Amino acid sequence: MRPASSWVPRWMGRPSDGWSSSSCPRTATEMARRETAARRYAEAAFQVASADSLLNRWQADFEVLGEALAHPDLAAVMQHPAVPFADKERVLRRSVTEVADGPLNLVLLMIRRGRPGAIPAMRRHFEELVLRQRGITRAEVRTALPLDDEDRAGLERTLEDLAGRQVEFTEVVDPSLIGGISVRIGDRLYDASVRSRLERLRARLTTV
Repeated sequence: MRPASSWVPRWMGRPSDGWSSSSCPRTATEMARRETAARRYAEAAFQVASADSLLNRWQADFEVLGEALAHPDLAAVMQHPAVPFADKERVLRRSVTEVADGPLNLVLLMIRRGRPGAIPAMRRHFEELVLRQRGITRAEVRTALPLDDEDRAGLERTLEDLAGRQVEFTEVVDPSLIGGISVRIGDRLYDASVRSRLERLRARLTTV
């Protein structure tokens, strides 16, 4: 992938310290709207990619786009309200020349509609839809202490029992976590107080 372009129009200037845009939600309502929009875009992308048998290509292209848009200079251009959309489109197309038109056009549509901040969530929802089609559920596990191999294997079995399918999970160590462990599967949050099997694991994790 080409490195993200650092081009910024000279007339644009730099955002002031107090600059904000619709890409930076300030309230719970705004964040909920962003999440809803991201989910809808992801579902539309999934339907198109599935119909064309191009899920793997869209998945790879969204990864390329996500890496490009994570570049601070490119992100500043995409999120700045004073930059015309035509300039944003030109810069992004120049930065990701290997990306197919479908994924690129969807991301450009989100930018044109003032939703650049929802792109990471859209990618996350798209990944979840792809995994679900493959019979896999994604989970996030937060623990007060790192998991060892035995804990990890036991937790994997527990999560698969809860989800009813194969689970891929990421681990986050949070020493301030009360209760020892929390698990998020999709939109559902579990903690050790409501699941006896997780409670047994919690007891092990909180024993120093």
